[in-house]
Amino acid sequence: MHKTRFATASVTPQEVDIACGLKNTGVAAIECKVTNDQTNSVKRINDVIKKAEAWRTHWGSFVITTAILQGVIASKDVARLIDHNIQVFWSHDLDRFKAWLDTQL
Repeated sequence: MHKTRFATASVTPQEVDIACGLKNTGVAAIECKVTNDQTNSVKRINDVIKKAEAWRTHWGSFVITTAILQGVIASKDVARLIDHNIQVFWSHDLDRFKAWLDTQL
């Protein structure tokens, strides 16, 4: 499913770029973010974290939030994603994402 909304009880439904069903009946909520500077990356990272928290509140561990990133992103912002249990991948290394996804399917 592409560009679909995930229902959440406490907030407005959050749109996800790609939803991918996983073998354990969970869903990978894949967010794709592109930015050209570290200042703008803060906004993109905050968006992913906000969505991940809303999905986790509503669905629990059913949804695994995944970020595929491209561009200039501060390492502290990547660390924030990881601290929020968000899987992080880079667009230039999609083989790593595919390998992860293969373990989930």
